[in-house]
Amino acid sequence: MEKERLWRFGMDPDEVGDFLADYGWRVLEQAGAEELIEKYVRPTGRAMPVSEIERTVLAEKV
Repeated sequence: MEKERLWRFGMDPDEVGDFLADYGWRVLEQAGAEELIEKYVRPTGRAMPVSEIERTVLAEKV
C-alpha cells in the first residue's frame, strides 16, 4: 500500500500573491514558522514543532 503524500508542491513566498491573483484571490496575510507557532500553536498549550519551510496564507476572493 502506497503512503499518501501530504505535500503537493511548494513555491517561493514572494510568488504566492501573483500565483493566487491569477485565480482571483488576494493575499491578506502570510505567516512563517515563528508566526504560526505564536498565533496558532502556542495558544493551544501544545509544544509541537513547525518546520521553517511551512507557511500559511490567508486570502480572500476578489
